[in-house]
Amino acid sequence: MAHFVMSFPELNLSVKAEPLSVNRDLFNWFVENLPLKGIQSHAVVSGKIIYIMNLRMKKPSPVRYRDLGVEDLAEAKDGRIFIFITAGKVGSISVKYGEVSENMSYPVMAQVKQEDLKNLEKIGEAVWKSIYSTKEVITVEFLKE
Repeated sequence: MAHFVMSFPELNLSVKAEPLSVNRDLFNWFVENLPLKGIQSHAVVSGKIIYIMNLRMKKPSPVRYRDLGVEDLAEAKDGRIFIFITAGKVGSISVKYGEVSENMSYPVMAQVKQEDLKNLEKIGEAVWKSIYSTKEVITVEFLKE
């Protein structure tokens, strides 16, 4: 099965993500744009969600944003990966790793594999600490495997 890896070099941790039955063209497009690298951030008040803003894609999205299947952040499963296509060839990725209070719907793209959810929780906690305490920069690399 096709998947991609989110690697966090500073944490020596990674997780694998697999496609969902919905938005498969979006998933395939994302994988075609790999590798990608960004600075990892964390939601401020809405809960346990990490995000990467403004990843520059090599190709424009093959799907219209309004045609994509969406899920509510608060109701989605832990490990769900969302994408917000802002403009042109730019996308922002969010990954839920625990309770989220924000009732907003975004296009879903992938799911972190069940066996990697513990690593995802460690990653989320480390990113929270880096953003609000240590100010250490944590990067994420999206890689084909």
